Amino acid sequence: MENKATEKTPSENYNKSAIWSFVLSLVSIFGLGLAGLVGFIWGIVSLNEIKHTEEKGKGLAIAAIIIGFIYSFGINILKRLVDAGY
Repeated sequence: MENKATEKTPSENYNKSAIWSFVLSLVSIFGLGLAGLVGFIWGIVSLNEIKHTEEKGKGLAIAAIIIGFIYSFGINILKRLVDAGY
């Protein structure tokens, strides 16, 4: 007889941190750069959580990391370069 307590089964639930990090990263597209930074960091944290809990939401976490990085770092750097005259 197998011990069901030691078996790992994938969860049917989405990781809530991944969902929120994705939402914050999307909000950064509309001009709130700080939300992109928080979404980027929270996306990394939620990706790590998903590895251990085996919940769904890996794609959302990765998308949050990408969008958050682009809109918090990339766009801000470009804005500063344009303001500086380059």
